[in-house]
Amino acid sequence: EWDKDLLQYMQSKETERKCPVIWLGDLNVAHKAADTWNEGAKHLVKSAGTTPQERASFEQQLEAGYVDAFRELHGEEALGHYSYWSQRAGNREPNKGLRLDYFICSKDMLKDSKDNKVVVRDSYMIPDQKGSDHCPIVLELEIKR
Repeated sequence: EWDKDLLQYMQSKETERKCPVIWLGDLNVAHKAADTWNEGAKHLVKSAGTTPQERASFEQQLEAGYVDAFRELHGEEALGHYSYWSQRAGNREPNKGLRLDYFICSKDMLKDSKDNKVVVRDSYMIPDQKGSDHCPIVLELEIKR
């Protein structure tokens, strides 16, 4: 239920403040097939972060008027872009990862119009940054005056 509560909270902030919102971080779901290195493996339907229920719940957030900035900008064909690798299995170097970290933005933030004061320009991962089983993710914004 945390995801439904978060969605409701973000929608209320967007309405209350009359401005777009972003939420970000490790959302613990590999939303699409392109977000896993081994899509189709039989164990994924039972593994945390890749169950049909988790993916459907994430999809409901997007259907409520929000976008996954990276996927929106780079499309389904952007393969091999992950933000998490199992350290125990040594999966970072062979790039056997999952994309679990996201910037979820109001849809309007990806439209460059004179009315938008903040526009998303790019989103990407920095996989070479070591020190964690996750890598930093970046959201580049243009802030207009």
